[in-house]
Amino acid sequence: MSKAKYKFTANAARWFDKVNGNTYHSVRIIRHSDGAILCCQFQYGYGDQYRYTALDAMARAGWIPARYNEPQPHGGTYCMAYERENDYPILWNVSDGLKRDCVANGEV
Repeated sequence: MSKAKYKFTANAARWFDKVNGNTYHSVRIIRHSDGAILCCQFQYGYGDQYRYTALDAMARAGWIPARYNEPQPHGGTYCMAYERENDYPILWNVSDGLKRDCVANGEV
């Protein structure tokens, strides 16, 4: 796979709170065309929720077309279709670690 096809790199950090049984994440997205950085702060969400968080933030910031963030009849958005329709332009780096690392990843 050629790295040149990626337009964005998303670094997601996840933390599992063992005491309460909750999972949290933060995401830092880098746009390759100009090096701009978009941060999504520490928040609750398990599984692949970090993808939805990142794509939603990218649509609100104007990095991807707004149509991918329009509400759908089922209550969700069309954000996950962005990758499929655009030949998967995001390189996802996901790490599980400490809470302080997760919080720091989402700070500007």
